[in-house]
Amino acid sequence: MLAFACGARAELLKFETRPDGANEAMSATVKLDGTSYDIAGTLAKPPSGGATSILIETQSSEDIKPLAIERGLAVLTLDLGKLPDRAREPALRDVLGHLRGALKMKRVLGRAQGSDADAMSGASSAFDGLLLHDANREPAVPTRFIASWGADAYWREKPRVEFTNAAPPNGRRFYLAGIAASTATANCVAPVNARPSAPALRALFAALDHWTAKGVAPPASRAPLDGDLAPSQDLKWPKIPALPAPPEGARRVPRIDADGNEIAGLRLPDLALPVATFTGFNAQKDKKDPPCAAGAAIPFAATKSDREKNPDPRPALVERYGSRAYFVATMRVIADKLVKERLLLQQDADAYVAAARSAPF
Repeated sequence: MLAFACGARAELLKFETRPDGANEAMSATVKLDGTSYDIAGTLAKPPSGGATSILIETQSSEDIKPLAIERGLAVLTLDLGKLPDRAREPALRDVLGHLRGALKMKRVLGRAQGSDADAMSGASSAFDGLLLHDANREPAVPTRFIASWGADAYWREKPRVEFTNAAPPNGRRFYLAGIAASTATANCVAPVNARPSAPALRALFAALDHWTAKGVAPPASRAPLDGDLAPSQDLKWPKIPALPAPPEGARRVPRIDADGNEIAGLRLPDLALPVATFTGFNAQKDKKDPPCAAGAAIPFAATKSDREKNPDPRPALVERYGSRAYFVATMRVIADKLVKERLLLQQDADAYVAAARSAPF
């Protein structure tokens, strides 16, 4: 067990870890502005032990954790839920400043989204690298970072504000085209856009790991430039049956193609070879209930006769791809290209191809 206690002047009052089955439980107490806060965490280590690098997460997720452990990193999931937003940045800085020495970690990476990602950016001096999703802030030099965001960031009530300059030398930016963070189906009118961000995030984490451990530069940014965005009211949406009306209000959003799919950014195989129109917005079914937070997915018809029965300007699957065999073969080409560009891991490329064999035509 590791234990730490310090004088009254220190903000970190207590830090300890103890065995907890296959993992270790961590607890810390920090004092900020005269108020003490407890932080809990779970530490998982690779089976081989002896990890000298660690990934800090603020939300438990199986998107990245198994990959990090496979690559020889320990993973610490911190529960910051009891801390107000303003306390998260100093708490991270204080805890991690001690954690690096207490656990004998030479390299500390972080992964978070939303307000937690902003807190990690503010505490970037405690990290060697950060994987951030939907952050409004970016780390200062020299901390290396890879930032990502999805379509919903442009369409929510308070839309994302674009950075005016390109990513700095210590960072990369990736827009995950046609992906919405929430896949909750509650109170949504249209079918929910359930495209996962995990395949992209796994590849970006592997790139960050290489960058911070071996100095191998990650792939170039794939984020919308000014010309890739347009006022939302200027978009020419196809007349798709059941497509919800886009949210009102002044905002700049990614341009779309004839299907209504976004053009700029990182287009994963299931958007490069789509079977539906994927949006970052949906519509609320019952105005008395909480808003629908998900995007929409409006499938293409299987055949020309199917789409003509329910007038749809988008070519049907058979019109686009001819046969499932062609669709699967093309999916393999697209997925393998992304693997070569280090924007997709091989296991995820294989998963896209396997899913293509069950395409609805």
